[in-house]
Amino acid sequence: MILDGIKKFLSDKLSGKNAVIGLSGGIDSAFVVTLLADSIERNRIFAIYMPDSNSPEEDLIDVEKICKFNSISFETIPIDKIIKEFSKALNLKDSKVIGNLKSRVRMSTLYSVANQNNGIVVGTTNKSEYLTGYFTKFGDGGCDIEPIIGLYKTQIWKLSKEMGLPKSIIEKKPSARLWAEQTDEEDMGISYSELDRILIKFEESGEFPESIEGKIVSNLYLSSMHKRRLPYSPGEDPAS
Repeated sequence: MILDGIKKFLSDKLSGKNAVIGLSGGIDSAFVVTLLADSIERNRIFAIYMPDSNSPEEDLIDVEKICKFNSISFETIPIDKIIKEFSKALNLKDSKVIGNLKSRVRMSTLYSVANQNNGIVVGTTNKSEYLTGYFTKFGDGGCDIEPIIGLYKTQIWKLSKEMGLPKSIIEKKPSARLWAEQTDEEDMGISYSELDRILIKFEESGEFPESIEGKIVSNLYLSSMHKRRLPYSPGEDPAS
């Protein structure tokens, strides 16, 4: 079974180490922390909630719900002051630039916690996000292990229902909360159900369909290739 394989992966990779994970109140981090709670001792899970000015109260409520569901505790580390000081120092105005900064500050926070607690940073990027580049380079894409990178978003919704995760988390509109009123599907210009349908066909055939949706996904995939490989080095052909 898929979940058994992921749990074994987590148990093996976290042997002798603690797990550090950022909780957002969203489905992916809720799903991963639930798998962690089934894979290692709960006192070895360092769950961190890192709100900013765009974080709604419902996110904190859902973080509390998923932690109660798994009988684990969490720590809240606000990042607003860091973001404001950084933005002021660099005169940052663009909301997307600041959004990526937030993601990278969260990554740095998780690694600081991991450094102090013999920890490994556990990522929460799924396959749909990975193949379309819908993650911040050296932000939420920065981690030590990625347990759900082989699962599409629609699979995670299905499995989360089967596992009995809180309904409010499963039904919440996916959002990275990088700026006000932001949602994943509006950003990408396509729903996750349609996205996954196209990605699965691409995985099977190696081709994207000749449709408006197919071109959207193809563009997302091709423009984010740099996020799925190591930095170029001398002698390499960037076009290869």
